[in-house]
Amino acid sequence: MTRNPLLQPSADLIVDIDDVGRRIIEPHQFMADTEAFIDVRLPGSVGKASYSFIGPGVSQNADQIVNLAEPHGFNIGAASMPHGVVNNPHMHYTAEVFICTRGRWEMRLGQYGEQTVEIGPNTLFSVPTWIFRGFKNIGDDDGWLLTVLGSDNTGGILWAPQVLEAAAATGLYLSPIGAVLDATAGELTNDTITPIDETRLGELDHYTDAEIAERIVGPDGLDWSEVALLSNVLPGHGSAIAPVIGFGLTEDRQQRPPIWTPHGFTVEWLRLEPGASTGLHRIDQNQALFLVEGEWQVTYNRLDDQISRTVAENTVVSIPGSCWRELTNTGSAVATCLVVCAGDNRARADWDPGIVSAAAEAGWGRDANGYIAPLDLLGRVPW
Repeated sequence: MTRNPLLQPSADLIVDIDDVGRRIIEPHQFMADTEAFIDVRLPGSVGKASYSFIGPGVSQNADQIVNLAEPHGFNIGAASMPHGVVNNPHMHYTAEVFICTRGRWEMRLGQYGEQTVEIGPNTLFSVPTWIFRGFKNIGDDDGWLLTVLGSDNTGGILWAPQVLEAAAATGLYLSPIGAVLDATAGELTNDTITPIDETRLGELDHYTDAEIAERIVGPDGLDWSEVALLSNVLPGHGSAIAPVIGFGLTEDRQQRPPIWTPHGFTVEWLRLEPGASTGLHRIDQNQALFLVEGEWQVTYNRLDDQISRTVAENTVVSIPGSCWRELTNTGSAVATCLVVCAGDNRARADWDPGIVSAAAEAGWGRDANGYIAPLDLLGRVPW
């Protein structure tokens, strides 16, 4: 049977060795920025650090170093700060998702942090747009919050009025384009952003505690499937997927994400058994990985163009759309990572022909929706 041309993936995108080097961002390449925001001089906020791995995020420092500036449809960054340090109330226009991979954090919502929730390791919190948010490190160490922001252009951030007023007392202001100006260094102009009028604050959004709780997904809230990828039916491909935001990569038609509202990207957990691989596949969307635990081999391209790199945990990996890729657990323990795919639609995989053929020999294929199904019920050759 001829494949539906409307479902054909785009042509192969082949990345070269230099591009692979840019797309794998290891911990020693992380560049901390302690001047990214206007509140860095406020009491209790000194010492906070921001990172821009993929895209600039919402940094207000014109000198912020971005590891990979290429647009992906989303931004990946991180925040790290010592125990007790606070990030002050501000608002985002596009989705902001926090994933705690180390420590414990108190997330504060509202102009003065009236609502609070706590998150710990491997817990995801999707903060609603158009609501003030801040956070405090309540853990024992410097902690680590990975962040995913929606869109290439996030629209910047809006600070709570009291934050701008307090920052001005330390000599820091915002230019009309949202860059930090330091009056103590002679950078101040007559044209700066003024605090939002208090009467406008009622136009921002509000959420109940129950609504906020629905946007927090910890390890106990994950629905893992060990039949989420077509390659799972073959030996050596022991993987599992747990969707968190959107449907992402899963090919298990029974899986449902706990958070389904549009974010402009999907997020899921991927788990690989020792020695297992995902198998070679490609998707049309740009993709980013944060390798949380384990030892990994990341392979780009196929056949004679293949390039493989062995990388450790806490590494950020970018994979462009339409590029063949394979992930392998090279360690002796289970490996886990976070997978972010651009867009709100499912990231439907195109599998290497060898995997499709082997799966068919084992009696498995995918239905017209791209979900794994037994061939004898499909009544035709697999996609």
